[in-house]
Parts: sequence; structure tokens; C-alpha cells
Amino acid sequence: MNILDKIKGTNAALRCYREGLELLAAQNTDIKDFDDTFLIESKDLVWSFPFVARAIKKRQTKLILLEPQKPEAFAGMHGDYINREYCEKNNIRITPFPTQGGAAVCNKGDILLICIHPIKKGLKFLDYLKPKIIEYLTNAGIENVTAPGNDIEVNGKKLSGSSISYRMGMAIEGIFINGSGNHDHLDAIGHKGKKREVVGLVDLGIDIQEFRNWLIGTIEGAV
Repeated sequence: MNILDKIKGTNAALRCYREGLELLAAQNTDIKDFDDTFLIESKDLVWSFPFVARAIKKRQTKLILLEPQKPEAFAGMHGDYINREYCEKNNIRITPFPTQGGAAVCNKGDILLICIHPIKKGLKFLDYLKPKIIEYLTNAGIENVTAPGNDIEVNGKKLSGSSISYRMGMAIEGIFINGSGNHDHLDAIGHKGKKREVVGLVDLGIDIQEFRNWLIGTIEGAV
């Protein structure tokens, strides 16, 4: 099944938007309470949808840190394919991602970042963050770290992928970082041509919590 058939229309995004609002309501939380908050953290992907929509409408600068606690297949508006049958069989939720990237499987220990900000000449959150991550890995003694295209690779294996889209004068940038090294559900994603090899932070001997704390400290002044 082509992922465009799944998410290019409004149905999937609208479903996630509504689910996100339901999560807020269940916690007696008003989304307006976050208007003055730059960094928003959650453990559920659909949580991000109301915040992305509001940030675009209100022209707010937001950074959303997502750390799912169970396997989820997510996909941007381009490229790869979701193996819907595999996902249904293994109880893996399929969630659209509000950027132009391909597809990936997110497991507990993985990190997703979404940055929304007004479009400004020369300003890209990912251009700031990716070299910082590479520097962090290099300082930790990791060798053969490269950044082909939108990815970060170690020894030719994909550690991270990123993408960007533009809507209503706002940039929506996203980056996925494989923390868990969990390769159990790679069959949820069907790739064109050769399947990519992946590597996680734990495979490299990097402490996920320590990296997460460093990441938050690094991005506070990025936008």
C-alpha cells in the first residue's frame, strides 16, 4: 500500500488531530496553556498534531519532543511504503508525520523531534542540530559518522533521518533518532530497492537518557 493513499488526504491527519485533542481532554489540559511554552514533551505521537496545527495557525515557534513507548510506524508525505498487513498483525499503529519525509518504525528509546517556526531566510533548525549530533558522537569516540542527504549514518548504517515541509509561511522540520537499536519491526516498512541497515544509540554504547538530556540542552537556543 502506497503511504500517499494512507495519509495524503485529510482523514488520517484529522483522526490524529482528534485523538490528540482527546488525550489533552483526558488530562484536563487546555492546549492554550502551552502557548508560551517552547519545548513540549510527550510519549504519544498523536499528541503532536493539535500543537502543530495551532503553532501554524498562531505562527508560534515550538519544539515538540516525542518518545513513544511502543512500536509505531510513521510516515511523511513522500516515498516509502507502510506494510499495513504487518502493522495490523503486530498491533503497530500507523501515524502520519507532518513533514515531507519517508517512513520509519519508532520503538521505545527512539526520539522524534518536530520544530515549527516562521520561515526566515537562512534559518533551518536541522542545519543547526545535525552537526551538533555528529560532534557529540565524534566526541564520544564513534568513528565513521557521515551525513549523506537528510540522514546521519555510522559505518554506512542509518542512525537518523530528517525532513522539512512548509505551510502557511511556517517551516515544519522533523528528525528521527534511532535510540533503541530495536530491529524487530523493520518489516513494517517496505523500501524501494535495497533495504537500509540501521543502527541505534545503544548499539554504539551511547546512553539514551544522557543523550536525551544533552539534546534538550542543545536545542533550547536553536530557534
